[in-house]
Amino acid sequence: MKIRSISQATAVLGVSALLLSGCGLFGPEKEATSIDAPPQSQVAVELPDATTPIDGSAQGTQTVAVGTAERTVYLLDANGYVVPVSLTLPKEEGVAKQILSYMVKGGPVESLLQGGFSAVLPQGTEVKGLVIKNGVATVDFSKEFKTYEEKDEKRILDAVTRAMTEFSNVKTVQIWVNGTPLTEMPAASTPITQLDRGHGVNLELADGAIPGNTSSVTVFFQGQLDDSRTYFVPVTRLIPATTDLAKATVEELIKGPKEGSQLFSSLLRTTRVLDVKQEKDLLTVNLSNDILKYDEGKEASPEALESLVLSLTESTGAPKVQLLVEGKPLSNADYTKPVSRPVQLNPMQF
Repeated sequence: MKIRSISQATAVLGVSALLLSGCGLFGPEKEATSIDAPPQSQVAVELPDATTPIDGSAQGTQTVAVGTAERTVYLLDANGYVVPVSLTLPKEEGVAKQILSYMVKGGPVESLLQGGFSAVLPQGTEVKGLVIKNGVATVDFSKEFKTYEEKDEKRILDAVTRAMTEFSNVKTVQIWVNGTPLTEMPAASTPITQLDRGHGVNLELADGAIPGNTSSVTVFFQGQLDDSRTYFVPVTRLIPATTDLAKATVEELIKGPKEGSQLFSSLLRTTRVLDVKQEKDLLTVNLSNDILKYDEGKEASPEALESLVLSLTESTGAPKVQLLVEGKPLSNADYTKPVSRPVQLNPMQF
């Protein structure tokens, strides 16, 4: 297996797909929004450049093996963090159901896992139905969904919520078990009437933050797979309340992970945020030249730039980011102009 940073290879299917349960409890198929994958006559998988927007449209494409597609699932890394991972899976019409099935312990994902990654959903869990309507994805799991340890409750909720809200037309998630809506999780009684990305992932409280008076930012730190390979890990950090989320996001990324964490940041802690401006869909961030102390001071670390774009688009919702150093564009080829958030993260190759 090879897990690489998204500057090395980022694969994306132009997915506008979500599975429907069909009939029974969730009603006939016509009652839900049908979102199917592109027909086989189209390019099987599209490989975007660094400016590919999150809706899945690609500006550069390359055909790969017919009958497979890149799907983003959420797994646990060796340190217990919930991590997005891109897997090459067989093409199926029920994309959302397939994604969840590859997040189940003992399921089809097991033959693909290496490097300490593991599935997050309880063994034996099945998706009995899944519909999307008015921006809400309702997932009906089998009874095995309830058979987990309390320490995994938040991880399960994070993984399911993030996986479903990767689709642009899903804003919130509801969980049912055996045809009955859950209002709270069975182990730690976490309320789950409505789940969205605002709940965060791998949640932590920043030093000095007071619960009830915070803002949240999601920053992408890195995990180390071996001497040469890393992967990105989203961490939602509750910080003292602020109105400048963009600046706060960069500052938290510069601060790095909390003491004792197995994660790290590729930004030097001496880097300063000189200015942040947002005009319509473009967020411009001006940094000090400390970010260039990579490759003999000529360029910024590709991983540092990727983590900045991922963190800023996630925390602020800005579609595009322009990174500057001392008021000038970066010399890194992919970042001389504004870039959009990549769709797929952490491609897993074998």
